[in-house]
Amino acid sequence: MRVEQISVLLRNEPGVLKKILESISDGNINIIGLTINETAALGELRLVVSDTKKTREILKKMDLSHNVVKIIVVDIEDKPGKLLEIARLLSENNINIDYIYTLASGKKTALIAIKTWDMTATEDILLKNKIKIVTLEDLDK
Repeated sequence: MRVEQISVLLRNEPGVLKKILESISDGNINIIGLTINETAALGELRLVVSDTKKTREILKKMDLSHNVVKIIVVDIEDKPGKLLEIARLLSENNINIDYIYTLASGKKTALIAIKTWDMTATEDILLKNKIKIVTLEDLDK
């Protein structure tokens, strides 16, 4: 039930992201979710895409260091307090959230990407509490 996310280390300078996005676009790959964390010298781009394999081939050709991490994507109501419910559930079960970000949706729900210390326990807790976990196939509709 986990979704593959590509993490890319990139130089923190003008034009680097543009080149990556152009290459992905030229490959006819849909970007479903994206976030960037930065430091003074490097940034970490995290992507959820419609075709992980093809995107990795593009990144290899560009000589960009990257890896694939499995994340959990949940589909929750887009209203105040819903994300708090997830944070509360994980906190009460002593699970730390490494990072969290939203994905494109366009619906009346919000798609949230979650990476924790204990992914198996996180999935169990979310499912037990009737929080919908989605797959890449669900995302690319």
